[in-house]
Amino acid sequence: MGDLSLHNHFYENNIKSLKARAFESATLPDTFSNKISVMDTASGLPTLRFENILLHSSYDPEKEARRFAEKLQSGACVCLYGFGLGYHLTAILDKIGPQGHLLVIELNPDILTAALQLRDQTKIFAHDHFHLIYGTDEAEVSRKISSQMSGLTHANQLEVLFHTPSFKCIPTSFPALTNALEVMLLERRFPAIFGDLEEENYSLNKQVVASAPGINVLKNSGKGQPGILVSAGPSLDLTLPYLARLQKDFLIACVDTSFPILINNDIQPDFVFSLDPQIDSVEHFIDCSAGNTKLIFTPTANPQVLTNFSGERYVVFKEGHRLSQDNEAMVTEKGITQAGGSVACLGLDMLIHFGCDPIFMLGQDCAFAGNRYYSSYSKFNDQLQNKIQKGTPLKNLHQEKTRDKKQMQVKGTQENFILTDQVMYSYLRTLEQIIEAHPETRVFNLNSHGAEIEHAPTLGSINEFKYLACNPTQ
Repeated sequence: MGDLSLHNHFYENNIKSLKARAFESATLPDTFSNKISVMDTASGLPTLRFENILLHSSYDPEKEARRFAEKLQSGACVCLYGFGLGYHLTAILDKIGPQGHLLVIELNPDILTAALQLRDQTKIFAHDHFHLIYGTDEAEVSRKISSQMSGLTHANQLEVLFHTPSFKCIPTSFPALTNALEVMLLERRFPAIFGDLEEENYSLNKQVVASAPGINVLKNSGKGQPGILVSAGPSLDLTLPYLARLQKDFLIACVDTSFPILINNDIQPDFVFSLDPQIDSVEHFIDCSAGNTKLIFTPTANPQVLTNFSGERYVVFKEGHRLSQDNEAMVTEKGITQAGGSVACLGLDMLIHFGCDPIFMLGQDCAFAGNRYYSSYSKFNDQLQNKIQKGTPLKNLHQEKTRDKKQMQVKGTQENFILTDQVMYSYLRTLEQIIEAHPETRVFNLNSHGAEIEHAPTLGSINEFKYLACNPTQ
């Protein structure tokens, strides 16, 4: 099959169909790539390898495609990376039906050309709610993806799917898009990785969830009051000494990681947030008196956190989570958050919900500020101290932690570029989205040496902070 002509019957009809739908955004290669080898499968259908990556089953690509799409529901909106040879696209369109939407992104022109040569794609292209994005200019393709996704984000059934073999074939000329897609893939994997644990936690938490008041009763409870959200990033070291003097004039809230830091420094926050389903989250509450601090938790938070916390507890459901979809009446009564997997994102969303203005974020670096992952006051730092072997500097152990995830550079608050990883980058983007969605609330980033957070100006001194806190209308 390697002697295929570019101008065969399939290709001509497919190109004509593409142009009729105005999908074409770049000229496709006019030769069959030597990186591609085509093979017949046991079922008689074609498959291919791009370099060493097999795109579809060598036995039955259509059966494999039906398995890929089997969990989709009729009417769903699907954003998919990877056109492949189109087998899974046909299966997806069959599942979602005429009311569904399918947006496909394909950044490898060699694969797309092969798909147009090897199979009839005209039925896919003719679907009223099908859209294909491809091209060679990263900025232009990014703009088109953003435009199309903005129309899908409010869909009741939005599914983001990745055709894994195709995803491995993204050209190196799309570094920013590749990273953005990897982050999206990482975010979609979270519920899959912790799905069973979340189900177990929710089962154990049901009674507490049912009896606890929801965050709806706290709506505007801090209206007109300046709020502080304390995270446990390295820059917390710079601001912690000032916090004890601010308790009377500010609503102070913190993520669970920074809760023991505040308690150990005689600072009693008004609120602490917990959503991590893992047992590790319990460590943040051991030997920490709840006092007047109120806990805001999600239904899938670790049950031991709820059992051990002696103060007031308020529940919040996560928008779009399957548990929220199964408990609509309770969700309406208790309240929801749009924040993602980061407890800091939940915290920011809640301070806005309380009506605080302005809001100051402390210890929110979203990067390896000073080549460190956490504040030197954190339990993580204490754990590293215990592991130090003779002659091994503490900073080396922090640097080992920074290599846990794929790294990337982002713009820093000091007009520099700073290293972060894809998990923190995902949290950074979610924080920016929350702030952008609430332009009526002013948010500032205090003394951070980490990543720049759009729409949250960085305050470089305590004097700036004091001025804004004392002049809320400025």
